[in-house]
Formats: sequence, structure tokens, C-alpha cells
Amino acid sequence: MLPASFRVPQIFCIFAHMKKILFVTLSLAIFVAGCAPLRHIEELSKEADAALEAGERERALDLYEQIIAMHRENDRSIDGRLLRDAGLIAFELGETSKAIEYLDPVRHTNAADAQTYRALALSYREIDNLSREIRMLEHYVDNYPEGGDFSEMQHRLFLTYVESLNFRQAYDLWPVLEGSPGEDEVLMSAYLEVLIALDHRQRATRHAEEILAMNRNNLTALDWLARHHFREADTLYRREMLAYEENRTHRQYAQLLDALEIVNTNLRIALDYFTRLYNQNPTGEYASYLANIYERFQDEENARYYRRRAQ
Repeated sequence: MLPASFRVPQIFCIFAHMKKILFVTLSLAIFVAGCAPLRHIEELSKEADAALEAGERERALDLYEQIIAMHRENDRSIDGRLLRDAGLIAFELGETSKAIEYLDPVRHTNAADAQTYRALALSYREIDNLSREIRMLEHYVDNYPEGGDFSEMQHRLFLTYVESLNFRQAYDLWPVLEGSPGEDEVLMSAYLEVLIALDHRQRATRHAEEILAMNRNNLTALDWLARHHFREADTLYRREMLAYEENRTHRQYAQLLDALEIVNTNLRIALDYFTRLYNQNPTGEYASYLANIYERFQDEENARYYRRRAQ
């Protein structure tokens, strides 16, 4: 029998050996447990890919979401490609909130592509978040000039600049718009708003006439031209009447008569435009203009008719 001095270290040795075995066992168990979710994720990924290839988008999205949830539960980082694929499917299915939830983080990964920003821009448009939509559109236009939807995104960016009253940016973008913006009534009307806002009056008038050649009842063009011709008539009439009152000569009177012909021409043009406007949008303001013009033409019946509707 060994002395006590020899038995105690032996006990420590056995205990240390048992701890080592227990540590290895626990490590192996943790490793195996960790591998189980990974194997399940791989299986789900294969199922999701197969479902997507078969056109079963709802099932594919459900599987992708299961995979994303498993990553989050195990506190693992989620690959950007997985989020992009899930987000694009959600976008195609019209699930806007999910599309934004999955695609927005993709912007900070290498998985982001043209389709990512297109889907985000359209999704933010769907929820009426104009500032975020503009940011997505700007990124697309700046970074994906070869993208298949470049023209669509560029045109939409122009319209959002007008909608957000960023007229200078819209003005600078107009000359480089791809396609044929001059044949698009919506874009042409928006550019007319830009020209008016930036006080390019002569260009606005020419541009409005081009729009009316496309559609004689375009409200934006009619409104500008109606006001323009009325303003021209009124300004000329007041100026020449004042000049005649100050200098009642035969020559000044003849000049007044010539001016009145121009005034009446402008008033007749304005009358046509305001009539078309009123027929489409019978506001009190348009009725007031019509009453004023008919009074100048001494047409009391029509003047009274529109004056009643201006109140």
C-alpha cells in the first residue's frame, strides 16, 4: 500500500483526466448540435432553390424566411445574397414591407445590384416615401447606366424631382433623359412645370404649345397658355390706354387701335383655352377669367353666366 503522500496526487490525476474527457465530450456535443442547424439550412436552401425554379414563389419565400429566422435564432450573420433573393421574391409577390425589410440591409453588402435598387425604389413609392424613393433612384441612375431598367428609373427620378419641387435638379436632368421624353406627355407636362417654376416664360410658352400639339386638352399646357395670353392682353391694354390718356393725339390713337387688335387676338386665344379648361375642371377661378373676357367683348349674357359660377 502506497503512502498517503502518493495517493493524493493520483486522485488529482484521475480527476483531471475525467475533466478532459468531459470537456471533449461537451465540445463534441456542441459541435454536433451546431452542425444540425447547418445541415437543416442546407436542406432548406435546396428546397427553396427547387421551389423557385419550379415557379413556386410563395413556397420559396416561406423557405427563405425559415432560413433567415434560423440564422437570427443562432445569432449568425445572414448572407446578403439570401436577403436579396428573399426580398426580390417578396417584391414580386407584392409584399412591400417584407421586400423593404430584406432588401434595405442588402445595400451594405456585395450582393446589392441594379434589381435591388429598382425593387427598393418601387417599394418606397408604394408606401409613399418620396425621399427614400429618390435616394434609391439616384443610386440606380448613378451606378447602373447599363441596367435594363435604366430609362424607366431615370424618367421616374425626373418626375420625383418635380414632385418634390427640386426644379433645378429636374432642369439639369432633362437634357440627358434617355429615350424620347419629347414624345411622352407626362414628362413634357412635368418639364413645363419646371420651366414655369424657374421663370423661363418664353420657353414655357413654346413648350406648352408643343404639348397641345400632342393633346389639345392637356390641363397643364392649357392653364399656362390661357394665363399667358390673358396676361399679355391685359398688360398691353393697360399700357396703351395709359399712353393715350397722357397723350391724346391722332398718332397715339392710331397706335391704341393697333394695340387693341393684338389685345383682342390674345383675349380670343385665352377665351378658347379657358373654355377648354373650364369644361374639364369647372373651378370658380376659371369662371372668373371667362366672365372677365366676355365683359371685355361686351357679351353680357355669357359674362353673367360665368360670373354666377365664379362665386
